[in-house]
Parts: sequence; structure tokens; C-alpha cells
Amino acid sequence: MTVLALRLPDDRDLLAFIFARFIDGELTGIAEGRAMQFAPDLRAADFLARQIRDEIRHARLYAGLYAYVSPEAPVPRQSWLMKVITAPVSGRLWIEHCFLDKAVGERWVHFLMQALTEHLADARIVKTLKAIAPDELTHIAFGEAQVKLHAGQSRFKRYYLWGLYLRVDFALGLAYSMTRRLIARRYSPQGAQLLEVFFTRYREQGLAEIANLLGVNPGKSIVQMLTCQAIYLFRWLFSGWLRNPVRAFRRSAEK
Repeated sequence: MTVLALRLPDDRDLLAFIFARFIDGELTGIAEGRAMQFAPDLRAADFLARQIRDEIRHARLYAGLYAYVSPEAPVPRQSWLMKVITAPVSGRLWIEHCFLDKAVGERWVHFLMQALTEHLADARIVKTLKAIAPDELTHIAFGEAQVKLHAGQSRFKRYYLWGLYLRVDFALGLAYSMTRRLIARRYSPQGAQLLEVFFTRYREQGLAEIANLLGVNPGKSIVQMLTCQAIYLFRWLFSGWLRNPVRAFRRSAEK
């Protein structure tokens, strides 16, 4: 496939939309303050504190990019469809948070950054994205380490997390199938190619990488997806976070 480069002003609308969504995503990093209460030890809590600072810095950088590509327009609100696709994100248990928010969510942010740098001809945008990328990789690595630590020996937990990931994969496929024609009409050929690469090639890559992380067969199962999502929602409705954060910190402080 010949790589088509996005350029200003032709791809202004697409880039503005992407950077606006990046801002939304980075600002949700403030929710790490709540997740910090459920960290299993002080070292993990310290990582989350540093991640909050990273996310705020990234939001400022993306705000600068948004102003650069669309100086006349305010940042638009997130659409209903995007909220449905991305929520719930952070989970209610520590293992869910580390898996969904970091190992999965941050991975997809990094995938989109990779797709952009591959398809962009603007040096300023590429330089900013490459400056942010190492932080995202650090967040992904932390999430992966926590998943391996807390789910690596549990067949059920790995089954459960894979079922949750299948929901993410399904949402990505559904979003692309619903918007494919609209994307082709609304954006330039290079913009349509960028989104095709993101929703197809990186979707396949993500499926393989998460399956490898969990040590499961990368097969898709509607039954598994629905079962695990039902468990997820049931606990959310009736129990919330099933941990005692104060006890965890006390154990950590005593070590």
C-alpha cells in the first residue's frame, strides 16, 4: 500500500477531531487519582501519581496541536458514539484498571500516534507525537507488568480479561463499519487511508499483542465476550471496587 501523507490545510478537520479526542483521553488521566486509592502498594501508587502529571502535560501539548491545526475553532465536545466506544474504560478492580486503562487503552493511543506519524507530512506535529510516545510506552509497560503479576497464574482471570478485550475489539470493528462510508465522503483519500490502517492493521496487531500478554488463543467468542461483560457490569451494579485500599497501604507501609 502506498502511504499517503496528511497535510494542512486539506486534512485540518480530521486532525482537529483526532487532537480533540486525544485531549479528552488525557484529561481522563486525572481519574488516576481515584485508582491510586486501590493501588496494591506505595510503589504502584507513586507510578499513578507520575502518570497524572504525564497526562496533564500531554493534554497541554495536544491543546497546542489543536490550536495549531484549527486556530479559529474551540475544542468540540466528545460525541455520544465515542463515549459509548470508550466507556467503561478504567474498571472497578486494580487488575481491570491496569488492563483496560493501560495495557489496552494506552496501547490504542500509541497505535493511533504511530499511524499519524506514518501518514503525516507536518514536522511540528510529528515531533510533538514522538515526544509524547515514550511516556505512553511506559504506561503500557506498567499495565502489562501488573496484569502478568496479578493474572498470570489464574486461568479464569486471563479468560475474563480476554473477554473484556473482545468488547473493545468488537466496538472498534463496529465503529469502522458504521463510519467507513462517512469517512470516505468527509475526509481526503489520505485521511480515509489513515483510518483504514488504524481500524484494520492495528486492530489485528492489538488482538495478537493482547492475546500474547494474557497467554490465550487469539480467537473471538461472542459467548465469552458477553459472559465477561455481564460479570463486569454485575459487579459494577452491586459491589463497586472490591478492595480495601487503606489495608493495602498499611501492608505496604509495614514492609
